[in-house]
Amino acid sequence: MDLVYGQPKRIWSSKFATVVVPDDTNVQKPDIVLVDCGLGDFSLRWCNIITCVELTDSELNTQIPLYRGSATKGYLLMREQPWRRFVFIFTIAHNQLRLHYFDRSGLIISRPISIIKNPVRLLDVLNTVTLAHTSTLGFDPTMHMCDFICEGTHRDLREKAVGWIEGNDGTRLSIMSILWRSQGFFSRGTICYRVQTPGGDEYALKDCWVPEDRRYHEGNVLRMVAGIPNVVRLVDEWDVLYDGVPDCTDRIRASHGKSSAGFIRRYHRRLLLSPCGESLLSYSSRTELVKAFHDIVVGEF
Repeated sequence: MDLVYGQPKRIWSSKFATVVVPDDTNVQKPDIVLVDCGLGDFSLRWCNIITCVELTDSELNTQIPLYRGSATKGYLLMREQPWRRFVFIFTIAHNQLRLHYFDRSGLIISRPISIIKNPVRLLDVLNTVTLAHTSTLGFDPTMHMCDFICEGTHRDLREKAVGWIEGNDGTRLSIMSILWRSQGFFSRGTICYRVQTPGGDEYALKDCWVPEDRRYHEGNVLRMVAGIPNVVRLVDEWDVLYDGVPDCTDRIRASHGKSSAGFIRRYHRRLLLSPCGESLLSYSSRTELVKAFHDIVVGEF
């Protein structure tokens, strides 16, 4: 595991042990959370919590609140940080430490380690996660979403950019906004961004995790319908690489030589599309909205 040397940049906090994490749809109180030190007294939400630890005296099984709660917290982390390759949560049930790993293909739970017999292992785990490189924590090294900590430090981005993402040629595209994002968990995890090139050309970029048997399907369809009025144009498509190879949810499972029944191998794909339209929510009148639907029907039929 890659480590970051020097002063820790993250801290474990029990802030939400008795107070819920602010969220409009769910009420959860993680016992311990890991956050960046630079956030200080900033209002923490699921969008800036890295991981958490859940504690209980009961044995771990599918009927206890801890099991369901860990899955819910994993979902909330991925929902609010959909650009992560994976998220994970620790549970300590009846003094047994486990890691719960979530990605777009499902859940993996590690074998338990007794924190009574192996207390140093618990310290090793907490310290390692505190010092680990962001890519080891599930953050995608080919993109970055900005927060107030890094605000104004990316001089190569377009004005008002909220992050950056790598194009197929390695060029940093400025993320201007998030157009749409999926609410699913074990799914494609689709996110659509409005992006701009360093020269100011604007596109829509679709980021998703597709099943192996449909890896090239969308690109092939868009090439077949190229030139039809009001149909989006495919500019480029590519596999997102991790350590020089196409990123895939089979990566961690292949290292153990097995996967569960029903496992769907998903590949991380990106499509660059043009033109980039406006969100339906941005229209100022009913007339504009009706015209948009009219154009959709014309393009479809």
